[in-house]
Amino acid sequence: MDPKSDSPDEYGDDMLVGAAAIAEYLFGSPELRRKVYYLAETSKLPIFRLGAMLRARKSLLSGYIKVQEQRPIKLLQIQAQIAALSGTIQQLEQAGFDTAEARHLMAERRKELKDMSRR
Repeated sequence: MDPKSDSPDEYGDDMLVGAAAIAEYLFGSPELRRKVYYLAETSKLPIFRLGAMLRARKSLLSGYIKVQEQRPIKLLQIQAQIAALSGTIQQLEQAGFDTAEARHLMAERRKELKDMSRR
């Protein structure tokens, strides 16, 4: 095994340990650690757990942010609309509405939104 690879100190300066440290890095305030927990559970942030402790590499978080900056805002809005429509269909199903018609309307709207995102 090469002594330089996988050394614990290799990532020492790059590693953030704990939600407060990650919040400080991302948002400038350790008090926003609850937001870090939420994002860790609901998004694709490059955060991982080691035991009960959240950890992240600064370099991976920076790379993730750069990718997000390059995503067009319109695409994000369209994705949010699709997610909202998915929630609506589930609510209609739970309320006992005709799911076949609702699914048809949902499929049409998704197609429109995907067509818009290709432009």
